[in-house]
Amino acid sequence: MIGETLSNAFANVVFAGGVQAIMRDGVKLIADVYRPVGEGPWPVLLMRQPYGRDIASTVVYAHPTWWARQGFIVVIQDVRGRGDSEGEFYAFRNEIEDGVDSVAWAAALSGSNGRVGMYGFSYQGSTQLLAALGQPPALKALAPHMTAFDLYSGWFYRDGILQLSTTLGWASQMLREDARRARSPSIAALDKNWLNPGQLADAFPLNQVAPITNDDIPAYGRDWIRHSRYDDYWRELDVQRRIDELDLPMFHVSGWYDFYLRGSVDGYRHMAKTHPHQVLWAGPWQHIPWGEHVGGANLGADAAPQVDQAMAAWFHHWLDDEAPSANPPLKGVRYFVLGSNHWAESDMWPPTPNENRTFYLRSETRANSCYGDGTLDPESTGGPEDLFTYDPEVPVMAPGGNRGDIAAFGPHNLAAQQEGNNLLVYTSSPLADDLTVAGDPVCTLHVASSAPRTHFVVRLSRVNTNGTSQFLCLGASLAEGADQPGGQMLQIQLDPIAVTFAASERIRIDVASSAFPLLVRSPNTLTDPVAVESPGEFRRALQVVYHDEQRPSHIALPVLTD
Repeated sequence: MIGETLSNAFANVVFAGGVQAIMRDGVKLIADVYRPVGEGPWPVLLMRQPYGRDIASTVVYAHPTWWARQGFIVVIQDVRGRGDSEGEFYAFRNEIEDGVDSVAWAAALSGSNGRVGMYGFSYQGSTQLLAALGQPPALKALAPHMTAFDLYSGWFYRDGILQLSTTLGWASQMLREDARRARSPSIAALDKNWLNPGQLADAFPLNQVAPITNDDIPAYGRDWIRHSRYDDYWRELDVQRRIDELDLPMFHVSGWYDFYLRGSVDGYRHMAKTHPHQVLWAGPWQHIPWGEHVGGANLGADAAPQVDQAMAAWFHHWLDDEAPSANPPLKGVRYFVLGSNHWAESDMWPPTPNENRTFYLRSETRANSCYGDGTLDPESTGGPEDLFTYDPEVPVMAPGGNRGDIAAFGPHNLAAQQEGNNLLVYTSSPLADDLTVAGDPVCTLHVASSAPRTHFVVRLSRVNTNGTSQFLCLGASLAEGADQPGGQMLQIQLDPIAVTFAASERIRIDVASSAFPLLVRSPNTLTDPVAVESPGEFRRALQVVYHDEQRPSHIALPVLTD
């Protein structure tokens, strides 16, 4: 046994592997249990995950032995149909009832004080939220990290646009394990695809893409792709619409460069409106790993995560005693400010006091590329419209590029991409003073298009004195009807961000119609992008952005005023 052969690593920890929990329908779920040495009683930390319980999310958290030495019984459980647990896996679908049963079982373990907290990120965050919907009495606190309360708008789609790269990559990863477990014929293709899942982004049609939509493997991958509108499929899984049922303390963690940032922060905000004891840490991190090196940039030693230590103290507060004190160790919001690369604190998100600072788009018809004449003017808009051609076969790439792989995210240098004429670039004058933006930028665009349906993507970046254009955040919008007389006004919400633009630096946005393969490409027709059968169905579109006095396109930045 692992506890016998690694006695030093397991010092002061009692390990029990392969422990069974029987669900209400008789299915057996398997867990590893780590206990402190002694009689207890101790609170329980439960992680329910689909990746193999021996991993235990140690890509971002301390090993369960560390948590046990902090005075917790730690339970790492394989969810239904994964690892050694019985049953069939369908992502998210069984996690309410199984979560309720697992919490009750964990609370009754020998040495438990009867109070359970749940922790974990990504899917392990969703298992917490779904279990909490069942309101198990023993569940007292959650730590949902880098996850989404509304899976449709916070995980799989952005304003109705499929988040292509992450959906294909994650489906490929999960279905590979399902196929291996069932010895399905698709296993060879899924193993091959695992080496380069991004290649599927160029497959047609996406709603029939092999091997993800093959009939011999579970249907959830093709269901995510085929349910392109918010419907009953997504409503069943939407925790955000049932927020009133989640009256528990929660320690939320988000990352400025996490693919699920919007879903995570929105979940925190909805909880904080109606429930007390909501804590948010927003770091500069991507999905994995968490640290100071992100997207080729070194954000400094302060970017190193201290989540384990904070979470241990927080869980002890909520789980040790039947009646926790009125002074929890964590409160409010702690967020990392890019640019100045330091942590700041606030009672809420977005921080206060702040005001929206408006920067208007201006040009003399040629804002194409960073060599054009596009500017951001804090005083007024002006000039005739700008044009660019969107060709789905030659898309503007995601901030980190990587067309043949999963799209990267992070503070990448956009300068090379902004040299292309297939996007519009608007840059402010050098700032006279430091300017700190903390909140959710919103870009209002007055647009027209030759296409009946198309996409517009806006990216915010910070231009250093050496010309580097550091990507900060983006937003996207589906435009339907922009081909009609008068065009269309779009309000594009960019992801949350906190950044200080230093004096002499410049603010920049670019406007395109793609961020491939992060987002699925619009074919510029009424065909659902995932139903396009070949590149021959793509149509080029002439895209227009207006910024005259009647149509003042602009970006509103939430600027701290204190």
